[in-house]
Amino acid sequence: MRLQTPLGHGRLLARPGDRRLCLLDASASALWDLQASGLEPETLVDLLVARFRLPAEQARDQVMTLCADWRRAGLLDTAGETAAAWRLGTPDEPVWPASQPHPLAPGAWVLPVADRRVGVGCDDPPLRRRLLRMLAPETAAEPAQVDHALRLDGTIADWRLLCDGAPLDQGQGLDAALVALLAALTELGCRPAERLIVLHGAGLVTPDGAGLLLVAPGGSGKTTLAAALNAAGHGLLSDDVVPVGLGGELWGLGLPLCLKPGSWPVLASRRPALAHTPTTARLGCEVRYLPARGPRPTGPIRTGALFLSRYRPGQPPTCVPIGPEAALRGIIAAEAVLRDLTQAKLEALARWVTRVPAWRLTYP
Repeated sequence: MRLQTPLGHGRLLARPGDRRLCLLDASASALWDLQASGLEPETLVDLLVARFRLPAEQARDQVMTLCADWRRAGLLDTAGETAAAWRLGTPDEPVWPASQPHPLAPGAWVLPVADRRVGVGCDDPPLRRRLLRMLAPETAAEPAQVDHALRLDGTIADWRLLCDGAPLDQGQGLDAALVALLAALTELGCRPAERLIVLHGAGLVTPDGAGLLLVAPGGSGKTTLAAALNAAGHGLLSDDVVPVGLGGELWGLGLPLCLKPGSWPVLASRRPALAHTPTTARLGCEVRYLPARGPRPTGPIRTGALFLSRYRPGQPPTCVPIGPEAALRGIIAAEAVLRDLTQAKLEALARWVTRVPAWRLTYP
C-alpha cells in the first residue's frame, strides 16, 4: 500500500507509518502513473524516445534510475528498506510520557512549551540561578497544574534529570545539566509523532501576528538572523526547531536563543546583554544562551511566510519566490522530522506547503 497526493505539478509518495517522503517532479510523476498502469520499464523507455526524441541510452538511464530509487524507497516492493536519500529524522528516539496533569512542585517554575505547560524544579542554588536567568519562567499562582514535570535532582557535581518522576538523564557539571534540560524541554514541545512536521529552522512572529519561518540546515546563520529580527521587534518561537501542528499552525518553544561565537560581534549592538552572558559548553562548542526579547508568543500561530535561508559571505542579498515543490525539497534538505505518516497527514502536509508563500533567501 502506498500513500500519494498531488503537490503543485508534482506528487508526494510515501508508505503508511514510514518516516520518508519521495517528491516527484512533473516528469517523474507522469512516469509513475504510466508504470502504475502496468507498463514495463522498456515500454517507458520507448515512450520517452518517441515523445522527446531522447537517445535510447539516455532514456533508459533515466527510467532505470527512477525505478531503482522507487524500489530502494520501498515504493515498488518491500525488498529495499535501506539507502533512502530522503529519510527524515532518526529511529533512536526516547519514548516520552503522555501528557497528563501534575501538581506543580513547591519551588518549581512553570514554562509554556508549545501547547503544554511544563514544571521545572531544581534545588542546587548555582544551577537554579543560571536556569532562572536563561529561561525567564512564569510565576504561577499556587496550586497550579502542569502537563509534565522536569526536575534536576542532586548537585552540579552529580545530577539526575527526571521527567514525570522517571529518570531521563544524569551526569556531572553545570553545562551538561543545562544542555540536558533544554534538550528535554525541546523534545516535550516538539513531540514529532503528534505533529504534522517538525521543521529544522527558526520561527518568529511578525508584529501583525503572522508566523515567519527561516528553514535551513545548521551553519546557515538562521539563529543570528532570527536573533536580529527578535531584537527588532519580532517575537521568537524558536531559533532551531519549530513544531507545526496537524492543522498547519506553528507553536513556540519559549526557550532562549543559542548563540555561537560567530554571532556575538554581529549582535553586540542589538543585544548588549550578550556581552555579559556566561558561556556554556554544548556539543564541543562554546555558546551563550540569551533569553528572547519581548513577550513569549503563546497559542497557535498562522504561518505567513517561509524562507529557505542561506548565509553567503561577500555576496549580495537575494530573495527569490519559489514554488511548493522547491519549498518542500528545501525543508527535507534541512533535515525536518516527520513521523507516523498516514494519507490524511500526507495530504495535510501538501496543502500546508502549497498555501504558504515561500522564498529562497541569501544574505551576507
